[in-house]
Amino acid sequence: MQKRWLVLAAVLAACCIGAVSAQEAVGMNATENASIQVTDQMIEGDAVVGNVTIREVVSNGTGWLVIHNNLFGHPGGVIGYTPVEPGMNENVTVTIHTFVATDALFAVLHHDAGEAGVFEYPVPDVEQRAEGEIVIVPFNVTAENATLLNLTELSSGGRT
Repeated sequence: MQKRWLVLAAVLAACCIGAVSAQEAVGMNATENASIQVTDQMIEGDAVVGNVTIREVVSNGTGWLVIHNNLFGHPGGVIGYTPVEPGMNENVTVTIHTFVATDALFAVLHHDAGEAGVFEYPVPDVEQRAEGEIVIVPFNVTAENATLLNLTELSSGGRT
């Protein structure tokens, strides 16, 4: 009788290990393929909020597509974010704060590693990586109904 329980326990343990290994393999493959495709665009909205559309996002698990300002060629403050599903996400719209937006932005892919469905940046919802690099893509924006900041121009007193 005791031998039967040991065999049953071993079978159940093997099933659980196989499921965890399969999940890890899927996650590893998705990481290698994590990506963002975005084109330069006009922000649709007004001087307070607007929308940008990211053509394609491939995420390693549940995550966040985060839009950062351009801080002299590097990602600056977060001005908008939206959740993304594991795998392929097309035409992802992100609402951003246009009153603080710069004319160049960064789209960055983050994990949803903390409380599910709650954006917790900078920790634990850190950036996703593909081939060791953060999944980040710069793009330029214009706006008809908002004034976008150009930090390079502002820092030089209006001279570029």
